[in-house]
Amino acid sequence: MLVIYTPKVTNRIKYACDFVFQEYFGIAYSLVETLPKVDALPFFFINYSNEQLEAPFSIFQHSLLIEDIIQTIQIDVSRESDFSVFFTASENIHTINFDIFSAIFYLVTRYEEYFSDDLDIHERYKSTNSILAHPAFSFTPIVEVWLDYLKNALLRVFPTLQFKAHQTTCLFTFDVDHPFRYKGRNWRKHLPNFTKWNAWKTLLIAYKDELDIFDELSTLLQQHNIPSIFFFLLNDDGPNNSNVSPLSNAYSALINRIATQHTIGIHPSYNVHFEQDLYQEKSLLERYTNQRIYHARQHFLRLQFPMTYRTLIANAISQDYTLCYPDVPGFRAGFSRAFYFFDLEKNQSTSLLIQPSCWMDATFEYYQTKTTDEIKFEFSKVYNQVKKINGNFVPIFHNDLLVQPAHRAIFDYILQQLKSK
Repeated sequence: MLVIYTPKVTNRIKYACDFVFQEYFGIAYSLVETLPKVDALPFFFINYSNEQLEAPFSIFQHSLLIEDIIQTIQIDVSRESDFSVFFTASENIHTINFDIFSAIFYLVTRYEEYFSDDLDIHERYKSTNSILAHPAFSFTPIVEVWLDYLKNALLRVFPTLQFKAHQTTCLFTFDVDHPFRYKGRNWRKHLPNFTKWNAWKTLLIAYKDELDIFDELSTLLQQHNIPSIFFFLLNDDGPNNSNVSPLSNAYSALINRIATQHTIGIHPSYNVHFEQDLYQEKSLLERYTNQRIYHARQHFLRLQFPMTYRTLIANAISQDYTLCYPDVPGFRAGFSRAFYFFDLEKNQSTSLLIQPSCWMDATFEYYQTKTTDEIKFEFSKVYNQVKKINGNFVPIFHNDLLVQPAHRAIFDYILQQLKSK
């Protein structure tokens, strides 16, 4: 067992060490506040303090994990080996000369998002305000780069340590905001566009609705052996939610059809984390499918810490996929794999698992104007980063965008690239 000495064991330190050793490395460890005698040091021993000890391995300790407050922190980016870091020691006297535990904690807990009031029009934290927007990071999975560095440093000192092996994985996720263009509407809220001949064909002649491409998507996913999750929006109130009634027979039939072949989740509506009415939407989805719903992703990627995640926990959601910026591809927490949410205000870890997403078709529809070749390049850049660190590639697609030739071409390109890899 790995023994880690720190003068004070806190919930923050415990969370960071669980994240690094237990969950990522698969190594059993113990935290101790009492320093063993030099002649009785455990073989696998790490000094995580600023005390100069005769220890085989030491890591600089910043004050962040000792504290229990949330405050603005000045971040100074520096270099360690061939990558960028922060929370660096003033003297180069440690095996790891930056506080890797604090740096990881700062990113994955989204510490910087707790006190920012510079929000966009949808009350979302702006990607431009993140430390990961710094050119040294550019929303890369830097946490996994740091972890690989730590692993190699540990192996040089403790060559018999055994580490969990990771493989690159891929999970396609779909946000079903508008399952149909014409079908399933409550006409008192959203009247179909009857100037379109396709509306008459769909409603009166029973043509297949042009946004209903789900059978084709299912076939492609099965052919390429790609796991998937479909998130359903079940609210047609206001301009920022669906045009389709959550009570329509057509919608319930579609949900049941997809639920027999794929994992499904709730897509909480635009104001759900303010109105605390997630229970109603989730219950309706459970009633349609006769199964418990444990997965969620917020509509419009509206995420506010810690309120959004507390609402999910209160409604028995165990895994969330919202952690992604709408306007840029990449990794909002600098990490590609799932990890547990730590509530900074309550200063405690939770059972809610967060799976970051890293690429979204809507980014290039609403936020960035790029050519098809440029979008392909953006995909390749992110996917190659994931492959390099054996991480999770979790893109977001929308059925109402995939019916457009440009977005469908990108989707087909991604499928082909994954197949060729």
